[in-house]
Amino acid sequence: MGRDLKAENLSVSVPNRGCDKNCPYCISRMTGYVQNDYSRMMRNIEKIKNVARAAEVTSVLFTGKGEPILAWEELLALGREFAEWPLELQTNGIVLSKDDGSMIDSLYAAGFDVIAVSMDSDEQFLEYRPLFSRIVEAGMTLRITVNITDILTPRSFGELVAYCREHDVGQLTLRKIVVPENPGDEKTARWIEEHGTPDVYDDLMHQGISLVKKQGKLIRSLAHGVLVYDIDGVSFSYSDYCIQERNEGDNIRALVFLEDGHLYTSWNSRASILF
Repeated sequence: MGRDLKAENLSVSVPNRGCDKNCPYCISRMTGYVQNDYSRMMRNIEKIKNVARAAEVTSVLFTGKGEPILAWEELLALGREFAEWPLELQTNGIVLSKDDGSMIDSLYAAGFDVIAVSMDSDEQFLEYRPLFSRIVEAGMTLRITVNITDILTPRSFGELVAYCREHDVGQLTLRKIVVPENPGDEKTARWIEEHGTPDVYDDLMHQGISLVKKQGKLIRSLAHGVLVYDIDGVSFSYSDYCIQERNEGDNIRALVFLEDGHLYTSWNSRASILF
């Protein structure tokens, strides 16, 4: 572990209790799974926090090889452990969209600040409106991450921004769905090759940059190269890849705390283990 290792954030992979969505482009199926070891996670928690402080991480992101909400008690407990940092939860939104608001309140009480909902279908844009209202009313920032494939009816960038403004979505991220190096599931990789729409993603990015020039502005540049813009009061960023596969130099995108209790610098390489 380099003495000068710096990271934008710490990504915590919540113990995998399955997934309730079964996305055909699921990145976890391609990068593989690890054995849950929650007791080791808790054993190493202080070490992880010490490394995160030394690496000057600015936030902690909760995600998983499955849907994090399905590991509810572990999610809340881990959130409380890292509550000194801004906390973001990535979720597919299915369970939360059916909740009466008590789960949203519990997440807020545990220290979560941002709820990032992964979006990939027209139905979600309609069905999740009440969920979005509950998140904002609870006092948390709402991010939607739009996964670009042919499942979703193409929208213009302006339409996406207008949707965000209408439903108090503070942050919009566009994600290109790509196949990682050495994918472990060929069926999923083939689906992405056949149904991923990089041309649509590229067109949306072009529209976004054009809109920035007309009525937006750059608000910050992240250490790993991503630019964040303000467009009509909506924070816009993008992701050209789904996972962190490699790093060059000592300034990395994220430290990765997997559910086996170990710390890594890559999601799909056990050789990247730090301890």
